[in-house]
Amino acid sequence: MKTVQRFLIIFLSMLLSASVSLADEIIASTTLLAPTIPYTAKVPISAPSGDYELVSAIYDFGPGAGFPLHKHGGQVLVLVLSGELTLHENGTEKIAKQGDSWTESPGHEHWVVNNGNVVTRVAVSVFLPKGAEATTIIKR
Repeated sequence: MKTVQRFLIIFLSMLLSASVSLADEIIASTTLLAPTIPYTAKVPISAPSGDYELVSAIYDFGPGAGFPLHKHGGQVLVLVLSGELTLHENGTEKIAKQGDSWTESPGHEHWVVNNGNVVTRVAVSVFLPKGAEATTIIKR
């Protein structure tokens, strides 16, 4: 009788172990819903050797808000997530709407403003040489 009990216990332990392993495999192989990518921006960058920081921020520009004339210490990538901004550079004006992106070279002077009546959200990434200022306001 003891042999049958031992056999039954061993068999049930093996069955339980197999069930747990099978359950883990099923969970691991379950397909997750993939995220969607509503916007993407890409720019090639060539950089001399040295230390850099990638500084990223999300800015919300309320109606009438903006940055006055300024320049950056590194390469900048801007992506408009919602709303629109007006970019002023080289005597021209460009409206960037949701999904638009642009780049700014180091030292390039420009200014931006939200001329709309809703909040504009932008994602900004600056590829900044170590020790350089991300943004410098230009006073004339």
